[in-house]
Amino acid sequence: MDYKRFVDLKQIECLVACAQTGSVTKAAEVLHMSQPSVSKAIKTMEEALGVQLFSRYAKGMSLTREGESAYRYAKDILENLDKIQDVHAKQTTETLRMSNNPSSWFADAFLAFYTEHQEEDLHYQIYTTGTREIVQRVEDRKDDAGFVYVIKNQKAAFEYYLSRNYLEFTPLAETYVALFSGEKNNSENIQKQDTGLSALRLVQRFPDEFSPDNYWDIIDASGHSTENAETVVTTNSEYIMTRLLQQSDLSNISAAWLTQEKPSELTASRMTGLKEDQIIFGFVKRRGEALPEGVAMFVDYVKMILDAGIEKPV
Repeated sequence: MDYKRFVDLKQIECLVACAQTGSVTKAAEVLHMSQPSVSKAIKTMEEALGVQLFSRYAKGMSLTREGESAYRYAKDILENLDKIQDVHAKQTTETLRMSNNPSSWFADAFLAFYTEHQEEDLHYQIYTTGTREIVQRVEDRKDDAGFVYVIKNQKAAFEYYLSRNYLEFTPLAETYVALFSGEKNNSENIQKQDTGLSALRLVQRFPDEFSPDNYWDIIDASGHSTENAETVVTTNSEYIMTRLLQQSDLSNISAAWLTQEKPSELTASRMTGLKEDQIIFGFVKRRGEALPEGVAMFVDYVKMILDAGIEKPV
């Protein structure tokens, strides 16, 4: 590098200010500098470049042809510097990238977290899908954590599957298999009927091998099973699920609400007499990597909610 031709940022700022104001005095005011300092910066820049940048007059100054070219480049430099600073500003805004199995409980937990932290500089990316896609998204770094429900007797197989993809599972709570229904189809009465579970008309989520929604060998204490139950609607929309349970004759078999606070419109009864009815709720993350600060805050918030109001399986 030829240090004799070196131009610094302050000289570039003085060039732009003088070109835009047409006056060393006005440029000094804009830059909060003294007039002699601005004049010296322009003179030093002209010497470094070996050209005259301005024509001076008694009442001002104007750019020369060479100055016009230098001004365009100098203005671009300052504009790009602003863009670089914007990148830094964007990096200070943390985005919580998470995915989750469809869950009204999780939605309510996220809403409570957002409400508590809405004044903070946080953005959110929440993706709702099945367990297999959640695992893939965390592996591909599209999400930093994925919240899932796993049948307890499949936990070992699930953790082995994760280990092959350099991921790990952290359990947060246990719940159980429950039968949900709305006012038009009381779940407790269904299990007492002679036809029992085989007469169910269901709305279920899309199942995969680790999902509680794939639990079809259900037999209750009275010997009734879901073998002949009819799945009328399959959806990954928690909104559609809830509305159908509230306003139709459909029922749903899935994980029970994690804490005591439940949707008032729905009733739920525990599926009794099952070989395995325990379901584990937790999150998937990349093995050996710490969670980003915002995601870790959310996990701690979920733990707090669970510790305060966990509904213990009985």
